[in-house]
Amino acid sequence: MSVQHRQPVPFKYGSASPVKKQVVCTGRPGGHCRQFRILLTVVLMMLMSNQAFAQNSRALEIYQKQYVALQADFQGKLKQLALSCQQDQQFDGVQAVAQLLKELQEFDPQANSLPRSVRPEIPLNLPAAERAWRLKLRNLQEEQANDLFVFSRKVLHAGFPSYAYDRILETAFHNPDHRSVRLILGYVRNGDEWATPFEKEMHDRKQQWHPEYGWLPASHITRYEKGERYVNGRWKSAAQEAEIRRDFRNAWEIKTEHFLIKTNHSLEMGVQLATEMEDFYRQFHQLFVGFFNTPEQLNKLFEGARNPFQRRNNNTQHVMHYYSTREEYLQRLQKEIPQIALTHGIYLFGDRISHFYHRPDAEGDLGTLYHEATHQLFYETGLIRKSRQVGEKNHFWAIEGIACYMESFEKKGNVFRAGNPNHIRFNAARYRLLEDNYYIPLETFAAMGRNAFQNSPNISPNYSQASGLSHFFMHFKGGEYRDAFINQMTQLYSLNSRISNNAQTLEELTGVSYAELDRQYKTYSATLQKALDERTLSLQTNK
Repeated sequence: MSVQHRQPVPFKYGSASPVKKQVVCTGRPGGHCRQFRILLTVVLMMLMSNQAFAQNSRALEIYQKQYVALQADFQGKLKQLALSCQQDQQFDGVQAVAQLLKELQEFDPQANSLPRSVRPEIPLNLPAAERAWRLKLRNLQEEQANDLFVFSRKVLHAGFPSYAYDRILETAFHNPDHRSVRLILGYVRNGDEWATPFEKEMHDRKQQWHPEYGWLPASHITRYEKGERYVNGRWKSAAQEAEIRRDFRNAWEIKTEHFLIKTNHSLEMGVQLATEMEDFYRQFHQLFVGFFNTPEQLNKLFEGARNPFQRRNNNTQHVMHYYSTREEYLQRLQKEIPQIALTHGIYLFGDRISHFYHRPDAEGDLGTLYHEATHQLFYETGLIRKSRQVGEKNHFWAIEGIACYMESFEKKGNVFRAGNPNHIRFNAARYRLLEDNYYIPLETFAAMGRNAFQNSPNISPNYSQASGLSHFFMHFKGGEYRDAFINQMTQLYSLNSRISNNAQTLEELTGVSYAELDRQYKTYSATLQKALDERTLSLQTNK
């Protein structure tokens, strides 16, 4: 099987101009009869899957109603507790319940950040009335957590992994020390803290994470903070090490649980990028849990099996190269990618490395890293290092659309989320649709493979449409189509060429016609834009 590099076609938008590229493989042709039998089998499987999903789609509405009833019952108990606190003049209790009710109204399971520390017991020396309401509130939340956990397993067995996983995240919100949930989310108990197995292993080896210098032997930290560096078995000054690392062949290598960052910029920059990418990784795997686990694996996971975030071995880090200058970046990649000068970053499927360079004019803008990391994390699924085509025949918009979607990943304090409708990608998508009246019907759009998509004279508005459609399939009606969208992504990235070359359409996976999906997308975009405009007007009025 040979690997061919094909020249990419540039896409320019705003300050970023990522070139969309793909290293592809040429496959061996088989007999026509055998191909026909394979195709017939795939078609039959699609029809069966389509029928099952259409039935499940109706079932989801039933589960959503059950969830609303579960929430209403819990909130009713909270209000009863608040009334009791009011009567007993426990005003801190009234305020605590009111705050929790407010958080539930605004709750986003994907944005919930879990505490690292185990919750302390409620002190015995509190006044009796205060201790009573605190115990009651904790008990109510733990009961709700248990109910949600049972509900999540029922939803998972019904075939809705994303919806089930959101309920797992909500379970953790109410009881962050729920052992089964912590296991599912990738944590183990480490004294009075929750840590990943990797972190626990590093702590057991007397390694400590430093926010500027990464993982270090605990005994080295003091000397590092004084400006010394341990290089090839000898202590040197930070300036001496920087001179050695200037040559990319001797670059710093920052290893974390899931990434290997190689850079000649600085140790601190490498650690900063590694930290950003670990945060991104955890959010990514939570959001696309159905992609990284088969239904069988998810069922085992919910039954207490190994979690999806744990390293499988010491050689599974995703590799990223971060060059100190644009010139080094160009010099490294010019021969392989003739149009590399039009890019700020690129992921090469052939060497499985993401390449970037330092841009002083775009400090803090990590959109390009998130975009390419999305390609990398999807492509490097599993332990089998097998090159394959992705979106070569059709559905290429989804490959790029979801990468554009993940550019919106953001962190505000301890809250991580993706999909902010005010992100530049989604603003552009709505403008092109609602103001420019530019839209390619989804059926036609989905039929475009990589070449047709990237060689289109309308590549810029097509990227905008891909971004907007991705937001729609991720968020419409609380994520009703998310599992279908992720299911298609799973097929497109499949290691089995029979599956990847014959991925089901979103019409088949959702049980909704292309024409209706087009209509829903346009309505969704218009409604979202109206809500954003009204919010902007309200904020201006209240100034």
